[in-house]
Amino acid sequence: MDIEKYSKNYPIYYTGKIPQLLREYLRPEEKLSLIDCGCGDGGLLQALKINGFLKNKKVYAIDLSKNRLKLVKAIDKSIITYVDNAEELKHIKNSCIDFFISTQVIEHVGQDKMLKNIARVMRKNGTVYITTVYKKWYGWYFYRNHGAWVIDPTHLREYGKDSELLEDVKKYGLKVIVNQKKLIWFPVIGYFVKLFSIKNRMVYDNKLMRALRHISIPILGYYTWELMLEKNNIHD
Repeated sequence: MDIEKYSKNYPIYYTGKIPQLLREYLRPEEKLSLIDCGCGDGGLLQALKINGFLKNKKVYAIDLSKNRLKLVKAIDKSIITYVDNAEELKHIKNSCIDFFISTQVIEHVGQDKMLKNIARVMRKNGTVYITTVYKKWYGWYFYRNHGAWVIDPTHLREYGKDSELLEDVKKYGLKVIVNQKKLIWFPVIGYFVKLFSIKNRMVYDNKLMRALRHISIPILGYYTWELMLEKNNIHD
């Protein structure tokens, strides 16, 4: 896959939304080091910025795409960006991160490698927020990958059991603090944005489009799986 071509053809539009669980654990006033691993166009970082959650923080952003990291720099020039892989995190030193964020990334990469490096870069008692896709046995979406119906054909896996992820989480000294799943709702306008390849962010973010984004339908059998983890001292 040409990652730069993909980033231009499939932009991630800013919504200003912060997951409630992340709001509960990431304190705006607290001084700490934070990383968004697999940040994409910086949608979550933009939401954190406009809501005051990046104050007092040393912020890193990791992605495979140079084009997307340019957009992240436009959100806040103080964000430290690296073209890097979630499986390696080669630019991030050991035990230097207090708060690790990765949304909808781990299903795309080698799970064991990514978790090993999360444990490596985290400080003791640091917090890790991970989201991924969880699929019930009856889950269906119209993409196909290796003979199965999937929500995204670029996924290496779509979890169907907690143990498929949590066994490795515990292996690397990460304690589960919160484990929750929420049904995925897809904004109907998103289908037409992809259908007509709308790449201009200003078009997507006008008043009418913002209103239309509230019209969503559930994707039965598919859930956003949220995990809040804490690093203990096993791998220090």
